[in-house]
Amino acid sequence: MADKPTVQLSLAKLRKEVKTADVLKMALSGSKVITFPDVYAMESTEAEDIFARLNRSATNWTVIRKWLSKEDADALQAEKLSVIELATVMRAAIQHYEDIYGTAGEGNASAG
Repeated sequence: MADKPTVQLSLAKLRKEVKTADVLKMALSGSKVITFPDVYAMESTEAEDIFARLNRSATNWTVIRKWLSKEDADALQAEKLSVIELATVMRAAIQHYEDIYGTAGEGNASAG
């Protein structure tokens, strides 16, 4: 009879231990507030697609529309941001989460 394997890790325990970030809220003109959801807390295949698109272009409306709700993406687009303004918004949103979790693939242990 084979020995019962020793389990060192369980998904149930990991899910209880994982901490997520507060979502990033951004104020727009006219007292509108939009939300940049926590990509790290999304289902992994959905997040993987967003991360891949973010790495290709910081001003891609396709990725913004995948990341934000339709209403929030429409409100952001209505601001008529310049390329540099939009790139700055995207970098700030990404940085918000990287400050908490670390750079994708590195974790926050390497950030300090």
